[in-house]
Amino acid sequence: MNKFDQAGQLIVNRYPIFGTLFVERGRETMLAVAGLLLTAYLATFGYSVISAKDLITFADAILGGDFIIFWVAAKAVFTDGAAALYDNLVLENALREAAPARDQFLVSWQYPPTMFFMVAPFAALPFLPAYGAWLVVHSALFAGALSQLWRNGTAIFVAFASAATLQAWITGQTGFLTAALLAMAAAMPTRRPILAGIAAGLLTIKPQFGLLIPLAFAAAGCWRAFSVAAITAIALAGASVMIFGVEAWIAFFEAVQTHGGRLQSDVFPFNKVISPYGGLMMLGTPTNIAMGVHVLCAVCLAAFVFLVWRKVEAWDLRAMILCTAAALATPYAFYYELPIFIPPLLLLAHRGVRDGWLRGERFALAILWVLPVYLPGSGDIPGVPLAFLAAFSAFLLCVRRVIHETHVSSVFGGRAASQAA
Repeated sequence: MNKFDQAGQLIVNRYPIFGTLFVERGRETMLAVAGLLLTAYLATFGYSVISAKDLITFADAILGGDFIIFWVAAKAVFTDGAAALYDNLVLENALREAAPARDQFLVSWQYPPTMFFMVAPFAALPFLPAYGAWLVVHSALFAGALSQLWRNGTAIFVAFASAATLQAWITGQTGFLTAALLAMAAAMPTRRPILAGIAAGLLTIKPQFGLLIPLAFAAAGCWRAFSVAAITAIALAGASVMIFGVEAWIAFFEAVQTHGGRLQSDVFPFNKVISPYGGLMMLGTPTNIAMGVHVLCAVCLAAFVFLVWRKVEAWDLRAMILCTAAALATPYAFYYELPIFIPPLLLLAHRGVRDGWLRGERFALAILWVLPVYLPGSGDIPGVPLAFLAAFSAFLLCVRRVIHETHVSSVFGGRAASQAA
């Protein structure tokens, strides 16, 4: 028995109630805590909806967070045209018309024209029903993806009760959609290659999160999934050209170049960014150095993903590394994308339950489970890069588990013989 286990046993012996709650009835305790937290999330979320006046919540924020941008864009694409939305003034005027109680929004549309296919259906509904449908559809898609990773209702319920879920709801962003597509692409290229390829192709709506997928597929020889992903992405882009025109793509690339300059400015909210670049900027690192270090980190992440997918046989270990590395490799990733980390951590928990927990692993999972409730954290620079630390800690936990399961010599030498989950 190591020192960590001895300390735990000492606490249990001294305070038997802990032994009852967390050892003898650990499953019931876990479900109760998850239920209480999920109820608290729903109560907070529900109160913000009921008490909102002119779409402004009690916290002086827009109800639904960024969803209003998707909803307005979905409507405006039929009136102003897709290319016009990349003009910040056009988007700003449309947003002010939809929510006149807010003086200014100061946002821009940075998504490729293919994103219009994802948001257009919601234009048929008024704002509140559209917001509700957005949450229900994406939550169901995410829950479905989790069920493909571990068919355990208790585990899925607990995973869904993570504080990252609350962030996904209140920000109205694409966290659940991105997480579901990435999880399916990462977990299924050998088992269900067509579904994995389609998911990877659809993920081009947020292309920064799919950059490592072709590398992983190629490393593992998943050529069927690779081909389906390429066909899906090309077909989606081609359909967007036919419907929205080439002008929309030209406007998109111009907007990305403009936004790239803002990403390097001091006014950018780096406390919300989960990448190494965001973490370094929070610490006051000069922009050029921060970006240089991030590029180096991204190259190392890509190399590690290639190595794991080349050497490790187990699909769950591959998926854990790809999902967590993909979220860190891009400099432009916000805290509302933290649902991306729920599937790999769910797979890690499955390994722990089945094969035994590593020292401190359950405690670390519990911390990461609740930590997103404190995000995005302080916007002061220099400060504590809480969003980055949460994301990086999840990656390190997965790396530790992969190394434990496969042994370092196996990964860096011959093919690792780890049993698939």
